[in-house]
Amino acid sequence: MSVHINKTVLITGASGVLGRQVANRFTNAGWNVTGLAYSRANKNHLVRCDLTNFDETDAIIRDVKPDAIVHCAAERKPDEYEKNAEKAMFLNVDVTRHLAELAARENIFFILISTDYVFDGKKPPYKEDDTPNPLQAYGKIDYLNTHSNSDHVILRVPLLYGEVENLEENAVTILFKNIKNPTARVKMDDVQTRYPTYIGDVAEVCLQLCELRIKQNRNDVRGIFHFSGIAKYTKYQLALVIASLFQLPIDHIERDQGTGTNTNVQRPENAALDSSKLSDQLGININRANFETTIKRCLESFI
Repeated sequence: MSVHINKTVLITGASGVLGRQVANRFTNAGWNVTGLAYSRANKNHLVRCDLTNFDETDAIIRDVKPDAIVHCAAERKPDEYEKNAEKAMFLNVDVTRHLAELAARENIFFILISTDYVFDGKKPPYKEDDTPNPLQAYGKIDYLNTHSNSDHVILRVPLLYGEVENLEENAVTILFKNIKNPTARVKMDDVQTRYPTYIGDVAEVCLQLCELRIKQNRNDVRGIFHFSGIAKYTKYQLALVIASLFQLPIDHIERDQGTGTNTNVQRPENAALDSSKLSDQLGININRANFETTIKRCLESFI
C-alpha cells in the first residue's frame, strides 16, 4: 500500500504510453503531478516543453520545484536509432544527462527509465551489476546513461504494454493491427524471447521508489534496478495468444524461425532481467498483472 504524501513529481514524456500511467498512479496516490509533453501537450493539462531546449526545461523545473523527476521521455524504437542516431543520441543521452545534472544540483530525486537492450541476451537472467554488451545503437546509446549520477535511480525494463490511444503507440498492441487483417500475410519472429511488462506495474515501482526515498529517506534507493514481467513469449507466440483471446484467425501469420538476419536491427535473443534486487534490498514486491487478462482489456475497444 502506498503512503499518502503531499509531494510533487515532474514526469517527462507524460503524453506517452508509460508517462500517462505514471502520472495517473502518482495522482491517485495524492502527489502533486506536473506532466511535460511536446506534440501532445494540449491533452490532460500537460505542460508543453521542448526538452532539447535546456533553458526552457530548466525554467519549468525551477518553477515547479519537484521533489522527484521520473524521466519517461525517450526514443524507444530501435529502428529509429539506426535511421537517425545523432538525433536519438541527443534526446536519450544529452537531454538525460542535463536533467540528471540539474536534478543533482537542485537536490531532486531522479528516476531514469532504461531498457533490457543494454545486454546481448547470451547469458540471462541479468542482474544489475552484470556487464552490458548492447548489440545495436538503441542499447549502446542507453548504456551511456549508466554512468549518470550514482545518487539517482536507473530502472531497466523490457518490452512494455498497456492502455493505448491507438494501436501504433506500442510494440505489443500494434500486433493486433496485423492480426485483424487476414488478407495480409505477415512474418513474426519465433526466436527472440520477450517478457511483456505492464505499464501499471512499472508505474507502481516508480511510485514506491519515490516514496521510499523521499518519505522514508531511504538512502539505499539509488543505483540500478531491474523490473520485468514473468511470462515469456516470442513475438509469434504473443500474436497467437492475442488472436486466441479474440477468437481471430491466424492462417495469415507466418512463424519466422530465422536468426534475425532479415531485420535491420540486431536484437538480443533473451535479455531476461533478474528483478530480485527490488524486493531483496528495498522490499518492493509487485503483484504483476496477468498478461492475457490485461492485454485483452487493453485491446477490447479496438476489436
